[in-house]
Amino acid sequence: MDENISSVIGTSIVAELTAIVGRDGLVVDPSAVEADTRTSIPYRQIPDCLVYPRSTAEVQAIVALARKHGIKVYPVSTGRNWGYGERSASYPGGITMLLERMKRIDVVDPVLGYALIEPGVTYRELDDHLKRHAPSLWCDCAGSTASASVLGNALDKGRGLTPYADHFGALCGMEVVLADGSLVRTGNLTDTPNRVWNLYKWGVGPYLDGLFVQSNLGIVVKAGIWLMPAPGAFDLVVFEWTANSDRLPAMIDRLRGLVFDGTLRARPHVANDFAMLCIASQFPWHLSDGKHRLSDEALAAWRREHGVSPWTFGCGLYGTPREVRRQRRALRRALRPYGRLWSFGVVARNDWIGRMAFSIARFGARLMGKSPAFLESIAPAANLFRGIPTDDFVKQVYFKSHAQKPSGDVDPPRDGCGFIWIGPVVPFTGSDVERCLELARGLYAAHDFDVFVEILIESPRALIVLFGVFYRRDDAVEAARASAWYTAFRSVMIESGYPPYRETAQSAPAVFDGNPAVATLLADIKAALDPQKTIAPGRYGIR
Repeated sequence: MDENISSVIGTSIVAELTAIVGRDGLVVDPSAVEADTRTSIPYRQIPDCLVYPRSTAEVQAIVALARKHGIKVYPVSTGRNWGYGERSASYPGGITMLLERMKRIDVVDPVLGYALIEPGVTYRELDDHLKRHAPSLWCDCAGSTASASVLGNALDKGRGLTPYADHFGALCGMEVVLADGSLVRTGNLTDTPNRVWNLYKWGVGPYLDGLFVQSNLGIVVKAGIWLMPAPGAFDLVVFEWTANSDRLPAMIDRLRGLVFDGTLRARPHVANDFAMLCIASQFPWHLSDGKHRLSDEALAAWRREHGVSPWTFGCGLYGTPREVRRQRRALRRALRPYGRLWSFGVVARNDWIGRMAFSIARFGARLMGKSPAFLESIAPAANLFRGIPTDDFVKQVYFKSHAQKPSGDVDPPRDGCGFIWIGPVVPFTGSDVERCLELARGLYAAHDFDVFVEILIESPRALIVLFGVFYRRDDAVEAARASAWYTAFRSVMIESGYPPYRETAQSAPAVFDGNPAVATLLADIKAALDPQKTIAPGRYGIR
């Protein structure tokens, strides 16, 4: 046997896989497999090989082969869920199936506003397609990277910023490969065509789409996704906190009212000063005094360097020019007690007047003491609120591990960046947010990390409070400290009634350890659909 082929996979299975996907669709060399499955989180498992199918038929054939030989298959769309585990499974060995070559866009309907796509389609590719073929439609995109999978993010319940921020909620109708290699189309009464397959979410009978989200019950190879009609006008407004810190709960309650009454249609991320400064700058070693985290005085000095407030958020306004102006006035009036709101003018995609207004507003922000680096983040922020993907914000993860942020290709796991996210779901009340933040501050202090927090508006009733830790991945002690922070943080938040909205590869197998009834129910469903545990055993706690 070739010394570069895993003894678990073996030459005969390699030959079978090669017959399915071709030589360029299979990676078996251990060094190449290791390089292609690096992660940014302090947890790592390495598969025996990687396969890159190009079609549903190839996915079916790989699953059938794996089942025949008793090999585990871990499906991944593009593996750009940076900070959650990327391409790492929750177990060692087996086949990791990367669906990034499945890039078909079968349908884009400009009248009914939906697309039918495969899991390899990225936000950049869908946006480019819409600009060419359906410019009246926008796709809400993740703030992570333009190269992330549209379906992959939705299947892990990722979030965006526009009124279509609920990416799983925008999915409608799936094609799924099951563990026996069969293909199921959800939402259909029969195998015949269904003209509302991607228009009506619920179908008849039990709702099946949810079984294949954050699960290991099947491999989604195609799905419909709803798209946002481009508004007649758009404005980016930025809010900056200027009030005393004890008034934050009151502002959170005020935001809830703005979401409930429809004044705030977007789903902005409210970021603390440390989160904003990670975007604008590199870690201020000159202020750290050799310590792992910044003192309150050092953070205040860093904040002054860039003109950053303790809390900041951008928000998109959508509608006719009159509606946008009305929303802007209502926001300014409601938030005046807590800070200042400044506008960048009504901007359409190709509106030269809007671009001029944007430039004038940027100049005004510079006069208010904003650093050039801070101002550079405004244009990509406006783009995200218009459904235009960007790699600008993921560059923040380089702020501690590198001397400067990359100017070209961005790939944090490849480049040795260490970071991990966790997003507890919290009731949309000021008192709950304050309690969650207080718990978090104690955990950050106990593990000696700076506090990174963004408050994501999930709905009028719930928030996702996203926390992150940045660590030096080449430092084993610091990586262990980051892992301990994550374990403790997750436990404390769950015990306090604030469960995470998604898991990492590190925590996924233990998701339902505290709820044995649900764990048993899911295990029974898994046993019925996948008795040989072929597809990603243990993923999201389904064993």
